[in-house]
Amino acid sequence: MKKRLNKLLALMIAAVMIALTFTVSSAAFWEEEEYDESMFLIDGVYYSATYLDEDGMHAEVIGYEIDDEGNSLLAEKVVIPSEVEYNGESFTVSTIANNAFMDCYTLREITLPATIKVIDNGAFAGAINLSKIVIPEDCRFEYFGYSVFDGTRVLDYLSEKSPDGEIVIGQNVLLAYLGSETDYTVPDGITIIADMCFFGSGIENITIPETVEYIGPYAFASCTGIKEITIPDSVAEITDGTFSYCMNLETLNLGDKLEYIGLRALEGTKVKSVYIGKSVANVLGAFAGCNTIENITVSSDNEHYSTDGKALYYKYDFDDESPVYSLEYYIIGSDTDEFTVPENVSEIGNYAFYNCKQLKKVNLTSYVEIYAYSFAYCTFESFDFSKVYYIGNNAFEGCENIRFADLSNAYFVDNSVFENCTALSEVVFGDSISWIGMAAFRNTALTEVNVGGDYTVVDEGAFQNCPDLRRVNFNDGVYTLGEYLFTGCPSLERVYIAESVEEIYENALAECEDIVFEVVKYSAGYDFVRDNGLNYEIVGKVSFFKRMADFFARIFDFLFGWLTPVSVYR
Repeated sequence: MKKRLNKLLALMIAAVMIALTFTVSSAAFWEEEEYDESMFLIDGVYYSATYLDEDGMHAEVIGYEIDDEGNSLLAEKVVIPSEVEYNGESFTVSTIANNAFMDCYTLREITLPATIKVIDNGAFAGAINLSKIVIPEDCRFEYFGYSVFDGTRVLDYLSEKSPDGEIVIGQNVLLAYLGSETDYTVPDGITIIADMCFFGSGIENITIPETVEYIGPYAFASCTGIKEITIPDSVAEITDGTFSYCMNLETLNLGDKLEYIGLRALEGTKVKSVYIGKSVANVLGAFAGCNTIENITVSSDNEHYSTDGKALYYKYDFDDESPVYSLEYYIIGSDTDEFTVPENVSEIGNYAFYNCKQLKKVNLTSYVEIYAYSFAYCTFESFDFSKVYYIGNNAFEGCENIRFADLSNAYFVDNSVFENCTALSEVVFGDSISWIGMAAFRNTALTEVNVGGDYTVVDEGAFQNCPDLRRVNFNDGVYTLGEYLFTGCPSLERVYIAESVEEIYENALAECEDIVFEVVKYSAGYDFVRDNGLNYEIVGKVSFFKRMADFFARIFDFLFGWLTPVSVYR
């Protein structure tokens, strides 16, 4: 018997050595394959050679040189050439990539070529000493990102060169308006109104020409003097927060070619009526925080959106016999305190009922998935959670009147879903639950929690700051326990950790010195509480056969796990 065991041990060691050898050689191969040969350095600036369009070969500026400690090696003054040579070929420099010069404290002055077509998001953000930029007047931009000059002194330099407060860069980008005029007309030829262009300005009346195609995030935010604004047909996209907190804006005329309205674009306005033109394909979360909308009209030619006067719906299944809809926005102006979601709705979109104070009850007639912030800060007391499969992050955050949540059919509860639901004292999980997100039940009134499920992950801080929580059972089916699960739970007395729990993060049970853990001997939970000096009671024992099976399964996975296809979690 002893010889047989020794022989088995020798075979196992040999197999491990073979596996390690293969792993090393395989890793070296992939490192070689992933090396990016298109990246090259010229005068402290990194470029990447790409093929962008039919005009030929292009390069983009992607970064700057740093030393081993992360210090910038870039000169104070930089001139970006119109062309760069690489491997005997010439590339036109047409793009400054996102974050290319981010936090480059050595950079004080930069000159760009007329070939630049794109300056991407945050390109110079945080370059605190950058005070001068030279952009040729014949430069024509195809895209100008947001937060491009955040944290720099570029705007001060450009405003000195623009005594009227109108800052235009290149041929077609209105970067900012810092003038004192209350009536303003955007110059002809401008195609891009940059992010925060008019932020907090005193304009009251503005005229936007037909040349404008794009309006950046928060472009008109906090312009409290604007009461009415007309967006021309040429504009295809209104981005996030464009008109947020224009507190006196009542009338918004949208062009018929508009395709997209960004997140919280009308937050804090007084807009009462919205027209959805024939081309609009996405308004997800656009009306969040606008509590004055009483009417939404949808073009009869719009193939995506429809309304019944109570809510705005998006049709994503074009089967005319049985179409399926997402409820995108509940019209808060509807005169009712109870709402029933139609049977053919299978999704509740982002911010759909956000901050709705009038509803006391929401009824579901079919099973749905609920997305981010859908019901956050609502005041209703009754909701049929048993018909919910999926709940996105912060979906019910701050709903202070919810007392009970039956999640018996939910498989996914994302981050902060019930955070600050201070009256929530009872929750029921079913066997299908597989994910409880970060801070999902933080600052609630839960007294007892029973979680099982299907290979379930309980993420960081899921039950933090629950002052009334006394008992938690991580039953069969729970696999992973994230960090800081119970910090701020002074009443917690006992926690059961089932045999199925195999992964416990280092600080998962921090601040749990006074808690008694009920564990299964030889399980991961048993090893964890014992190794960390926590109080525990043994309530079961992993069988010998199970331990041996797990041991050989780990060996097999170590030796041959690389053969198993990798699953991508979405």
